[in-house]
Amino acid sequence: MVAKQAAATLEDISRDAMAADLTAEERQAWIEDGLACLREHGALVLRKAIPPEVIRAVNDEFRVRHDVHMAPGQKKLFRRFQSDPLRAQVPTAVKGPVADPRFFAPPSVLALARELVGDDFIIGDMGVVISHGGATKQEIHRDSSPLFDGAEMDLDLPMFCLMVLVPLLDVTVEMGPTEYWPGSHRIKDTDSVTANPPIQIPVEAGTVCLHDSRLVHRGGRNEAGPVRPLLYFGFHRNWHFDNDGFDYKPQIRINETMLARLPEEHRRRFRWALHLNRVESVSEFTRLWTRRIHRSLTGQGYI
Repeated sequence: MVAKQAAATLEDISRDAMAADLTAEERQAWIEDGLACLREHGALVLRKAIPPEVIRAVNDEFRVRHDVHMAPGQKKLFRRFQSDPLRAQVPTAVKGPVADPRFFAPPSVLALARELVGDDFIIGDMGVVISHGGATKQEIHRDSSPLFDGAEMDLDLPMFCLMVLVPLLDVTVEMGPTEYWPGSHRIKDTDSVTANPPIQIPVEAGTVCLHDSRLVHRGGRNEAGPVRPLLYFGFHRNWHFDNDGFDYKPQIRINETMLARLPEEHRRRFRWALHLNRVESVSEFTRLWTRRIHRSLTGQGYI
């Protein structure tokens, strides 16, 4: 009889970020360890991946928006992704402190992403989920749609999207951290996965949580606050575009001016999204907004 493998713990999937002073050999060993963790468990928690001053700058940028996204006029716009009225999901512009590569592509994350989804990966979606005090647990979900309509082979394929979650402040268990079911990126039956309890991921600001987009997970219950903003990025293989749920807002908010301000090496990761943010003709504009208004009035889709 084969012994049942013990469930992964938080410590099993947690590492310190790659130090800057590693030798080439030590750097390669760190990368290989991180890759093995992601391939086996589907998740990796990197402590101290982003400098404190970078996190503070981004948090200051978003703090002024928390209440704006709770306003009545905004709820309809940003709540269709989230069923709980105390949680908003908002597309994020690539500007200001968010456009700092130390934030959206810290060295440890970049090193792993290049190995997992290719050096020519694109950032396929980007936004913030804002959870207010009293928000309930998020629906259990996977972040990507199956490539082959849910066939078994979907879960046997190499990773095609690496999700990067960046909490903007220390997150305690009471604040509802992300909850993972390690190994679920290789299991088709979500119900059998969630029969077991998840791992909760309480973190300090500067920690980055990485997971295979096929991993089963959810945001936890924010019992009493404070407001918990979580930035997310999807690092996609350059052929993978997931449009599910983005009928009425772009996966990324970017324009030519924002793109030009990015370092050259990162422009190619965002350039693909320019067409999502512009309308090329009056007829296209009319079709777009007619569709949005119709779906808004009929309650179909996202707005």
